[in-house]
Amino acid sequence: MKQKKQQLVKHKKKNVRIFPIYKTVSWDLLFYFPIIFLFLTQVKGLSPSEVLFADAFYTLSNTFWQFPVTTFVDKIGKKNCLIIGNILYSVTILSMIFMQNFYELLIIQFIYALGYSIKGICESNILYDSLPVGKKRGKVFSTIDGKASSYFYLFDAVSSIIAGFTFTINGYIPMVLCFSFCVISTVLSFKFRHTVILEEKVKSISLKEYMGQLKDSIKFFMESRRLKLLILLNSIFLGLIFGIVNLRSSMLSEMNVPEQYFGIIFALLQFAAAVTARQSEKIHKALRNKTLTYLTIPVTVSCILIGFIGKDVLSKSSLILIFLLYLIQYAAKGPYRGLMERYLQNFTNRKIRPKITALKNLSSNLITAIITLLCAILLEITTTANTFIIIGCITTIIAVLLLDYMRDKVGLKPEKYSKEEMKYSLYKPNK
Repeated sequence: MKQKKQQLVKHKKKNVRIFPIYKTVSWDLLFYFPIIFLFLTQVKGLSPSEVLFADAFYTLSNTFWQFPVTTFVDKIGKKNCLIIGNILYSVTILSMIFMQNFYELLIIQFIYALGYSIKGICESNILYDSLPVGKKRGKVFSTIDGKASSYFYLFDAVSSIIAGFTFTINGYIPMVLCFSFCVISTVLSFKFRHTVILEEKVKSISLKEYMGQLKDSIKFFMESRRLKLLILLNSIFLGLIFGIVNLRSSMLSEMNVPEQYFGIIFALLQFAAAVTARQSEKIHKALRNKTLTYLTIPVTVSCILIGFIGKDVLSKSSLILIFLLYLIQYAAKGPYRGLMERYLQNFTNRKIRPKITALKNLSSNLITAIITLLCAILLEITTTANTFIIIGCITTIIAVLLLDYMRDKVGLKPEKYSKEEMKYSLYKPNK
Protein backbone atom coordinates (compact mmCIF):
# COMPACT_ATOMS: atom_id res chain seq x y z
CA MET A 1 0.00 0.00 0.00
CA LYS A 2 2.85 2.41 0.84
CA GLN A 3 4.42 1.79 -2.56
CA LYS A 4 1.08 2.45 -4.27
CA LYS A 5 0.67 5.70 -2.37
CA GLN A 6 4.15 6.80 -3.44
CA GLN A 7 3.23 5.96 -7.03
CA LEU A 8 0.04 7.96 -6.61
CA VAL A 9 2.05 10.99 -5.47
CA LYS A 10 4.23 10.67 -8.58
CA HIS A 11 1.14 10.47 -10.76
CA LYS A 12 -0.26 13.63 -9.21
CA LYS A 13 3.01 15.52 -9.69
CA LYS A 14 3.12 14.42 -13.31
CA ASN A 15 -0.45 15.66 -13.86
CA VAL A 16 0.47 19.04 -12.39
CA ARG A 17 3.48 19.28 -14.75
CA ILE A 18 1.49 18.24 -17.82
CA PHE A 19 -1.60 20.36 -17.14
CA PRO A 20 -0.21 23.79 -18.26
CA ILE A 21 1.13 22.24 -21.50
CA TYR A 22 -2.15 20.44 -22.12
CA LYS A 23 -4.32 23.48 -21.42
CA THR A 24 -2.17 25.71 -23.66
CA VAL A 25 -3.20 23.75 -26.75
CA SER A 26 -6.40 22.06 -25.59
CA TRP A 27 -8.55 24.35 -23.46
CA ASP A 28 -10.62 25.36 -26.47
CA LEU A 29 -10.50 25.10 -30.24
CA LEU A 30 -7.52 26.94 -31.76
CA PHE A 31 -7.77 28.68 -35.19
CA TYR A 32 -11.55 28.21 -34.96
CA PHE A 33 -13.44 31.09 -33.37
CA PRO A 34 -11.99 34.06 -35.33
CA ILE A 35 -13.09 32.55 -38.65
CA ILE A 36 -15.95 30.13 -37.93
CA PHE A 37 -18.64 32.76 -38.60
CA LEU A 38 -16.95 33.60 -41.92
CA PHE A 39 -16.39 29.91 -42.71
CA LEU A 40 -20.04 29.01 -42.19
CA THR A 41 -21.47 32.06 -43.97
CA GLN A 42 -18.99 32.52 -46.83
CA VAL A 43 -17.61 29.02 -47.46
CA LYS A 44 -20.64 26.91 -46.49
CA GLY A 45 -23.28 29.47 -47.50
CA LEU A 46 -25.30 29.64 -44.27
CA SER A 47 -27.11 32.79 -43.13
CA PRO A 48 -26.04 34.66 -39.93
CA SER A 49 -29.28 33.66 -38.18
CA GLU A 50 -28.72 29.98 -39.11
CA VAL A 51 -25.26 30.18 -37.56
CA LEU A 52 -26.72 31.59 -34.33
CA PHE A 53 -29.51 28.99 -34.29
CA ALA A 54 -26.85 26.28 -34.65
CA ASP A 55 -24.96 27.85 -31.72
CA ALA A 56 -28.14 27.75 -29.64
CA PHE A 57 -28.69 24.10 -30.58
CA TYR A 58 -25.11 23.37 -29.51
CA THR A 59 -25.63 24.89 -26.05
CA LEU A 60 -28.96 23.08 -25.63
CA SER A 61 -27.16 19.87 -26.55
CA ASN A 62 -24.60 20.69 -23.86
CA THR A 63 -27.45 20.93 -21.39
CA PHE A 64 -28.79 17.54 -22.52
CA TRP A 65 -25.41 15.84 -22.11
CA GLN A 66 -24.47 17.11 -18.63
CA PHE A 67 -25.93 14.40 -16.40
CA PRO A 68 -25.29 11.41 -18.71
CA VAL A 69 -21.69 12.60 -19.00
CA THR A 70 -21.35 12.86 -15.21
CA THR A 71 -22.42 9.22 -14.93
CA PHE A 72 -19.94 8.31 -17.66
CA VAL A 73 -17.07 10.13 -15.89
CA ASP A 74 -17.86 8.41 -12.58
CA LYS A 75 -17.88 5.03 -14.29
CA ILE A 76 -14.67 5.09 -16.37
CA GLY A 77 -12.61 7.89 -14.79
CA LYS A 78 -11.56 11.44 -15.69
CA LYS A 79 -8.46 10.52 -17.70
CA ASN A 80 -10.28 8.05 -19.96
CA CYS A 81 -13.15 10.47 -20.47
CA LEU A 82 -10.74 13.29 -21.32
CA ILE A 83 -9.25 11.13 -24.10
CA ILE A 84 -12.74 10.42 -25.47
CA GLY A 85 -13.66 14.12 -25.28
CA ASN A 86 -10.64 15.12 -27.36
CA ILE A 87 -11.34 12.37 -29.91
CA LEU A 88 -14.88 13.73 -30.30
CA TYR A 89 -13.45 17.21 -30.86
CA SER A 90 -11.26 15.85 -33.66
CA VAL A 91 -14.17 14.03 -35.28
CA THR A 92 -16.48 17.07 -35.22
CA ILE A 93 -13.95 19.46 -36.76
CA LEU A 94 -13.17 16.95 -39.50
CA SER A 95 -16.91 16.53 -40.13
CA MET A 96 -17.41 20.30 -40.29
CA ILE A 97 -14.80 20.54 -43.04
CA PHE A 98 -16.84 18.14 -45.23
CA MET A 99 -20.40 19.15 -44.22
CA GLN A 100 -22.86 20.23 -46.91
CA ASN A 101 -25.86 21.87 -45.21
CA PHE A 102 -27.42 23.33 -42.06
CA TYR A 103 -28.89 20.02 -40.86
CA GLU A 104 -25.52 18.30 -40.99
CA LEU A 105 -24.17 21.19 -38.91
CA LEU A 106 -26.80 20.48 -36.25
CA ILE A 107 -25.69 16.82 -36.02
CA ILE A 108 -22.07 17.95 -35.76
CA GLN A 109 -22.95 20.43 -33.01
CA PHE A 110 -24.72 17.67 -31.07
CA ILE A 111 -21.54 15.53 -31.10
CA TYR A 112 -19.32 18.56 -30.44
CA ALA A 113 -21.44 19.34 -27.37
CA LEU A 114 -20.81 15.84 -26.03
CA GLY A 115 -17.04 16.33 -26.37
CA TYR A 116 -17.21 19.75 -24.75
CA SER A 117 -19.31 18.44 -21.84
CA ILE A 118 -16.81 15.66 -21.16
CA LYS A 119 -13.81 17.99 -21.30
CA GLY A 120 -15.58 20.61 -19.17
CA ILE A 121 -16.16 18.18 -16.32
CA CYS A 122 -12.74 16.51 -16.44
CA GLU A 123 -10.08 19.15 -17.13
CA SER A 124 -10.11 21.42 -14.07
CA ASN A 125 -10.99 18.49 -11.79
CA ILE A 126 -7.92 16.54 -12.92
CA LEU A 127 -5.72 19.42 -11.76
CA TYR A 128 -7.64 19.99 -8.52
CA ASP A 129 -7.56 16.27 -7.64
CA SER A 130 -3.78 16.25 -8.19
CA LEU A 131 -3.04 19.04 -5.68
CA PRO A 132 -2.25 18.43 -1.99
CA VAL A 133 -5.23 18.82 0.33
CA GLY A 134 -5.02 21.89 2.56
CA LYS A 135 -5.93 25.53 3.01
CA LYS A 136 -3.61 26.62 0.19
CA ARG A 137 -5.14 24.24 -2.32
CA GLY A 138 -7.44 26.89 -3.81
CA LYS A 139 -4.60 29.40 -4.12
CA VAL A 140 -2.28 26.86 -5.77
CA PHE A 141 -5.07 25.80 -8.12
CA SER A 142 -5.86 29.35 -9.25
CA THR A 143 -2.15 30.14 -9.69
CA ILE A 144 -1.46 27.10 -11.90
CA ASP A 145 -4.77 27.37 -13.73
CA GLY A 146 -4.28 31.12 -14.24
CA LYS A 147 -0.83 30.63 -15.76
CA ALA A 148 -2.11 27.82 -17.98
CA SER A 149 -5.02 30.00 -19.10
CA SER A 150 -2.57 32.80 -19.86
CA TYR A 151 -0.45 30.50 -22.01
CA PHE A 152 -3.57 29.36 -23.87
CA TYR A 153 -4.72 32.92 -24.57
CA LEU A 154 -1.27 33.86 -25.88
CA PHE A 155 -1.13 30.78 -28.11
CA ASP A 156 -4.71 31.41 -29.21
CA ALA A 157 -3.76 35.00 -30.08
CA VAL A 158 -1.02 33.75 -32.43
CA SER A 159 -3.36 31.15 -33.93
CA SER A 160 -6.02 33.85 -34.47
CA ILE A 161 -3.63 35.92 -36.60
CA ILE A 162 -2.66 32.85 -38.62
CA ALA A 163 -6.34 31.89 -39.01
CA GLY A 164 -7.29 35.33 -40.33
CA PHE A 165 -4.59 35.50 -42.96
CA THR A 166 -4.80 31.85 -44.06
CA PHE A 167 -8.59 32.20 -44.43
CA THR A 168 -8.04 34.79 -47.17
CA ILE A 169 -5.88 32.25 -49.02
CA ASN A 170 -8.28 29.33 -48.56
CA GLY A 171 -11.16 29.11 -46.08
CA TYR A 172 -10.37 25.49 -45.26
CA ILE A 173 -6.78 26.05 -44.08
CA PRO A 174 -7.68 27.30 -40.54
CA MET A 175 -10.08 24.37 -40.10
CA VAL A 176 -7.37 21.87 -41.07
CA LEU A 177 -5.01 23.52 -38.57
CA CYS A 178 -7.75 23.33 -35.92
CA PHE A 179 -8.18 19.61 -36.60
CA SER A 180 -4.40 19.07 -36.32
CA PHE A 181 -4.32 20.58 -32.82
CA CYS A 182 -7.34 18.51 -31.78
CA VAL A 183 -5.24 15.46 -32.62
CA ILE A 184 -2.31 16.86 -30.60
CA SER A 185 -4.68 17.42 -27.64
CA THR A 186 -5.81 13.80 -27.88
CA VAL A 187 -2.21 12.59 -27.75
CA LEU A 188 -1.47 14.81 -24.72
CA SER A 189 -4.55 13.55 -22.86
CA PHE A 190 -3.02 10.06 -22.86
CA LYS A 191 -0.14 11.47 -20.76
CA PHE A 192 -2.27 12.11 -17.67
CA ARG A 193 -2.35 9.54 -14.88
CA HIS A 194 -5.17 8.30 -12.65
CA THR A 195 -5.14 9.89 -9.19
CA VAL A 196 -6.99 7.20 -7.25
CA ILE A 197 -5.35 4.12 -5.68
CA LEU A 198 -6.65 0.90 -7.23
CA GLU A 199 -8.27 -0.30 -3.98
CA GLU A 200 -9.93 3.10 -3.50
CA LYS A 201 -11.40 3.40 -6.97
CA VAL A 202 -15.12 3.94 -6.97
CA LYS A 203 -16.86 0.66 -7.63
CA SER A 204 -19.50 0.43 -10.33
CA ILE A 205 -22.85 1.47 -8.91
CA SER A 206 -26.35 0.83 -10.09
CA LEU A 207 -28.42 3.50 -11.82
CA LYS A 208 -30.62 3.70 -8.72
CA GLU A 209 -27.59 4.34 -6.47
CA TYR A 210 -26.20 6.91 -8.87
CA MET A 211 -29.53 8.74 -9.09
CA GLY A 212 -29.54 8.79 -5.28
CA GLN A 213 -26.10 10.45 -5.27
CA LEU A 214 -27.23 12.90 -7.92
CA LYS A 215 -30.36 13.69 -5.92
CA ASP A 216 -28.16 14.44 -2.89
CA SER A 217 -25.99 16.74 -5.04
CA ILE A 218 -29.01 18.64 -6.34
CA LYS A 219 -30.41 18.86 -2.80
CA PHE A 220 -27.09 20.30 -1.61
CA PHE A 221 -27.19 22.78 -4.51
CA MET A 222 -30.73 23.86 -3.57
CA GLU A 223 -29.83 24.19 0.13
CA SER A 224 -26.57 26.06 -0.45
CA ARG A 225 -27.31 29.74 -1.08
CA ARG A 226 -23.62 30.34 -1.71
CA LEU A 227 -23.35 27.67 -4.39
CA LYS A 228 -26.67 28.58 -5.97
CA LEU A 229 -25.78 32.26 -6.32
CA LEU A 230 -22.30 31.56 -7.67
CA ILE A 231 -23.67 29.19 -10.33
CA LEU A 232 -26.42 31.64 -11.33
CA LEU A 233 -23.97 34.52 -11.68
CA ASN A 234 -21.54 32.31 -13.57
CA SER A 235 -24.36 31.37 -15.94
CA ILE A 236 -25.18 35.00 -16.70
CA PHE A 237 -21.52 35.91 -17.27
CA LEU A 238 -20.57 32.91 -19.43
CA GLY A 239 -23.97 32.90 -21.13
CA LEU A 240 -23.31 36.45 -22.28
CA ILE A 241 -19.64 35.88 -23.20
CA PHE A 242 -20.40 32.78 -25.31
CA GLY A 243 -23.83 33.89 -26.49
CA ILE A 244 -22.41 36.92 -28.31
CA VAL A 245 -19.33 35.24 -29.85
CA ASN A 246 -20.75 35.33 -33.38
CA LEU A 247 -22.58 38.57 -32.67
CA ARG A 248 -19.16 40.23 -32.33
CA SER A 249 -18.16 38.86 -35.73
CA SER A 250 -21.49 39.99 -37.20
CA MET A 251 -20.80 43.53 -35.98
CA LEU A 252 -17.34 43.52 -37.56
CA SER A 253 -18.81 42.22 -40.82
CA GLU A 254 -21.40 45.01 -40.86
CA MET A 255 -18.56 47.49 -40.36
CA ASN A 256 -16.84 46.04 -43.48
CA VAL A 257 -13.73 44.86 -41.60
CA PRO A 258 -11.55 42.79 -44.06
CA GLU A 259 -11.38 39.06 -43.28
CA GLN A 260 -7.61 39.06 -42.67
CA TYR A 261 -8.04 41.61 -39.88
CA PHE A 262 -10.50 39.42 -37.98
CA GLY A 263 -7.56 37.29 -36.86
CA ILE A 264 -5.53 40.30 -35.72
CA ILE A 265 -8.47 41.75 -33.77
CA PHE A 266 -9.21 38.48 -31.99
CA ALA A 267 -5.50 37.94 -31.36
CA LEU A 268 -5.27 41.27 -29.53
CA LEU A 269 -8.39 40.37 -27.55
CA GLN A 270 -6.92 37.02 -26.54
CA PHE A 271 -3.67 38.73 -25.58
CA ALA A 272 -5.65 40.94 -23.16
CA ALA A 273 -7.26 37.81 -21.70
CA ALA A 274 -3.81 36.22 -21.35
CA VAL A 275 -2.43 39.17 -19.40
CA THR A 276 -5.35 39.31 -16.97
CA ALA A 277 -5.61 35.51 -16.57
CA ARG A 278 -2.02 35.42 -15.40
CA GLN A 279 -2.87 38.02 -12.77
CA SER A 280 -5.92 36.17 -11.41
CA GLU A 281 -4.46 35.63 -7.92
CA LYS A 282 -3.41 39.29 -7.66
CA ILE A 283 -6.87 40.36 -8.84
CA HIS A 284 -8.46 38.14 -6.20
CA LYS A 285 -6.25 39.57 -3.44
CA ALA A 286 -6.85 43.16 -4.52
CA LEU A 287 -10.62 42.97 -4.96
CA ARG A 288 -11.60 40.16 -2.56
CA ASN A 289 -15.40 40.10 -2.16
CA LYS A 290 -15.85 42.62 -4.97
CA THR A 291 -13.96 40.55 -7.56
CA LEU A 292 -17.05 39.16 -9.28
CA THR A 293 -18.71 42.59 -9.36
CA TYR A 294 -15.73 44.26 -11.02
CA LEU A 295 -15.48 41.47 -13.58
CA THR A 296 -19.19 41.11 -14.40
CA ILE A 297 -20.70 44.60 -14.61
CA PRO A 298 -18.18 46.06 -17.12
CA VAL A 299 -18.96 43.14 -19.46
CA THR A 300 -22.75 43.58 -19.38
CA VAL A 301 -22.61 47.38 -19.64
CA SER A 302 -20.09 47.18 -22.51
CA CYS A 303 -22.71 45.37 -24.61
CA ILE A 304 -25.09 48.31 -24.24
CA LEU A 305 -22.34 50.75 -25.26
CA ILE A 306 -21.33 48.58 -28.23
CA GLY A 307 -24.93 48.70 -29.44
CA PHE A 308 -25.20 52.49 -29.31
CA ILE A 309 -21.75 53.06 -30.85
CA GLY A 310 -22.32 50.37 -33.50
CA LYS A 311 -25.27 52.25 -35.00
CA ASP A 312 -22.68 54.29 -36.93
CA VAL A 313 -21.17 51.36 -38.88
CA LEU A 314 -19.18 53.50 -41.31
CA SER A 315 -17.21 55.47 -38.70
CA LYS A 316 -13.58 54.52 -37.99
CA SER A 317 -13.83 56.02 -34.51
CA SER A 318 -16.82 53.73 -33.84
CA LEU A 319 -14.73 50.71 -34.83
CA ILE A 320 -11.94 51.76 -32.45
CA LEU A 321 -14.37 52.28 -29.54
CA ILE A 322 -16.06 48.93 -30.20
CA PHE A 323 -12.67 47.21 -30.27
CA LEU A 324 -11.82 48.78 -26.88
CA LEU A 325 -15.13 47.53 -25.46
CA TYR A 326 -14.41 44.04 -26.82
CA LEU A 327 -11.04 44.38 -25.07
CA ILE A 328 -12.80 45.01 -21.75
CA GLN A 329 -14.89 41.88 -22.22
CA TYR A 330 -11.88 39.68 -22.91
CA ALA A 331 -9.85 41.25 -20.08
CA ALA A 332 -12.65 40.29 -17.69
CA LYS A 333 -13.02 36.80 -19.19
CA GLY A 334 -9.31 36.05 -18.65
CA PRO A 335 -9.30 35.68 -14.84
CA TYR A 336 -13.03 35.06 -14.41
CA ARG A 337 -13.29 31.41 -15.39
CA GLY A 338 -10.35 30.27 -13.27
CA LEU A 339 -11.46 32.27 -10.23
CA MET A 340 -15.04 31.04 -10.49
CA GLU A 341 -13.77 27.43 -10.66
CA ARG A 342 -11.81 28.13 -7.49
CA TYR A 343 -14.81 29.64 -5.66
CA LEU A 344 -17.07 26.76 -6.67
CA GLN A 345 -14.57 24.06 -5.70
CA ASN A 346 -13.82 25.60 -2.30
CA PHE A 347 -15.36 23.59 0.56
CA THR A 348 -15.95 20.49 -1.61
CA ASN A 349 -14.56 16.98 -1.82
CA ARG A 350 -13.50 14.81 -4.77
CA LYS A 351 -16.82 12.99 -5.07
CA ILE A 352 -19.05 16.05 -5.13
CA ARG A 353 -16.88 18.24 -7.42
CA PRO A 354 -17.78 16.58 -10.77
CA LYS A 355 -21.48 16.89 -9.95
CA ILE A 356 -21.12 20.56 -9.00
CA THR A 357 -19.25 21.09 -12.27
CA ALA A 358 -22.11 19.35 -14.12
CA LEU A 359 -24.69 21.59 -12.43
CA LYS A 360 -22.58 24.65 -13.26
CA ASN A 361 -22.26 23.60 -16.90
CA LEU A 362 -25.94 22.69 -17.13
CA SER A 363 -26.95 26.14 -15.89
CA SER A 364 -24.47 28.11 -18.02
CA ASN A 365 -25.34 26.10 -21.15
CA LEU A 366 -29.03 26.74 -20.64
CA ILE A 367 -28.52 30.50 -20.23
CA THR A 368 -26.10 30.57 -23.20
CA ALA A 369 -28.72 28.81 -25.34
CA ILE A 370 -31.39 31.32 -24.29
CA ILE A 371 -29.15 34.30 -25.03
CA THR A 372 -28.00 32.83 -28.37
CA LEU A 373 -31.59 32.05 -29.43
CA LEU A 374 -32.65 35.55 -28.44
CA CYS A 375 -29.78 36.98 -30.51
CA ALA A 376 -30.81 34.85 -33.51
CA ILE A 377 -34.45 35.96 -33.25
CA LEU A 378 -33.49 39.62 -32.81
CA LEU A 379 -31.17 39.49 -35.84
CA GLU A 380 -34.15 38.41 -37.94
CA ILE A 381 -36.10 41.54 -37.01
CA THR A 382 -33.49 44.20 -36.18
CA THR A 383 -29.81 45.16 -36.46
CA THR A 384 -26.77 43.76 -34.68
CA ALA A 385 -26.43 47.06 -32.79
CA ASN A 386 -29.97 46.90 -31.40
CA THR A 387 -29.43 43.24 -30.48
CA PHE A 388 -26.39 44.22 -28.40
CA ILE A 389 -28.40 46.91 -26.60
CA ILE A 390 -31.30 44.62 -25.71
CA ILE A 391 -29.07 41.74 -24.54
CA GLY A 392 -26.85 44.15 -22.57
CA CYS A 393 -29.79 45.75 -20.74
CA ILE A 394 -31.33 42.39 -19.75
CA THR A 395 -28.06 40.90 -18.43
CA THR A 396 -27.05 44.10 -16.61
CA ILE A 397 -30.32 44.20 -14.65
CA ILE A 398 -30.09 40.51 -13.70
CA ALA A 399 -26.39 40.76 -12.74
CA VAL A 400 -26.93 43.83 -10.54
CA LEU A 401 -29.79 42.12 -8.67
CA LEU A 402 -27.76 38.92 -8.14
CA LEU A 403 -24.62 40.75 -6.97
CA ASP A 404 -26.63 42.86 -4.53
CA TYR A 405 -28.24 39.74 -3.05
CA MET A 406 -24.85 37.98 -2.80
CA ARG A 407 -23.19 40.62 -0.62
CA ASP A 408 -23.74 38.92 2.75
CA LYS A 409 -24.00 35.34 1.47
CA VAL A 410 -20.85 34.72 -0.64
CA GLY A 411 -17.15 35.29 0.04
CA LEU A 412 -17.33 34.70 3.79
CA LYS A 413 -14.77 32.96 5.98
CA PRO A 414 -15.42 29.21 6.54
CA GLU A 415 -16.58 29.72 10.13
CA LYS A 416 -19.26 32.16 8.97
CA TYR A 417 -21.08 29.53 6.90
CA SER A 418 -23.72 27.15 8.26
CA LYS A 419 -23.13 23.41 8.70
CA GLU A 420 -25.29 22.78 5.62
CA GLU A 421 -23.06 25.01 3.49
CA MET A 422 -19.94 23.16 4.73
CA LYS A 423 -21.45 19.68 4.34
CA TYR A 424 -18.79 18.52 1.85
CA SER A 425 -15.96 20.65 3.18
CA LEU A 426 -12.62 19.58 4.63
CA TYR A 427 -12.88 22.60 6.93
CA LYS A 428 -15.35 22.66 9.77
CA PRO A 429 -17.00 25.93 10.78
CA ASN A 430 -16.76 26.87 14.45
CA LYS A 431 -20.46 26.72 15.12
